[in-house]
Amino acid sequence: MERVALVTGGSRGIGRAIAEALLRRGFRVAIASRQPQEAVAAWRAEGLPAHALAADLEREDLEALVARAAEALGGLHVLVHAAAVNVRKPALELSYEEWRRVLYLHLDAAFLLAKAAAPHMARAGWGRILFLGSVTTFTAGGPVPIPAYTTAKTALLGLTRALAKEWAPLGIRVNLLCPGYVETDFTLPVRQNPELSGPITARIPLGRWAKPEEIARVAAVLCGEEAEYLTGQAVVVDGGFLAY
Repeated sequence: MERVALVTGGSRGIGRAIAEALLRRGFRVAIASRQPQEAVAAWRAEGLPAHALAADLEREDLEALVARAAEALGGLHVLVHAAAVNVRKPALELSYEEWRRVLYLHLDAAFLLAKAAAPHMARAGWGRILFLGSVTTFTAGGPVPIPAYTTAKTALLGLTRALAKEWAPLGIRVNLLCPGYVETDFTLPVRQNPELSGPITARIPLGRWAKPEEIARVAAVLCGEEAEYLTGQAVVVDGGFLAY
């Protein structure tokens, strides 16, 4: 049976790598981001069935967005919420507006998207929901203070477990993928600062940061048939960072 997926934040970084991994496994994939056209055009040039959904998730009606994806794809089996934002400030310098922005995109949007997607999956009797967490789910942040991001990623673990338990009878598996430090534009400010990146790299037993494709390969498994007996889990892909 052909599977169809919606990937938020699918035009850059880890989200783009996940979308491509799903496409190459035979999924039809809708990409929701501010500017999905370039990524989708590149995939379509290879004959891969990608669909562009231009959307600002911070302002979009997310229930309507899921409906648009389901209409474009003819249903919905997989939701990957990879859209991200970060504000690198200590708590005493963080405004409430900045706090709410980070919490909304990572946590509130995850709930709203999943709630809208679940009925489509329930009708199919098969579904996969994958949220993007982080090693900060377990480390209370990194070398730069990121209290809002850390809080959101930690709260996603609770949401993952709650939905996994509630929706298991519907055939829906819900998991949290927690990457370590990955070479993307999102982490560029940290990677360009040797005082910050040096200690991080030194703590990774594999001795380097991950490539987005390495995270995406695990994500593709969590979105596929292989995850039939795997739900409510935080799957860490960090090169051994947490084992240090």
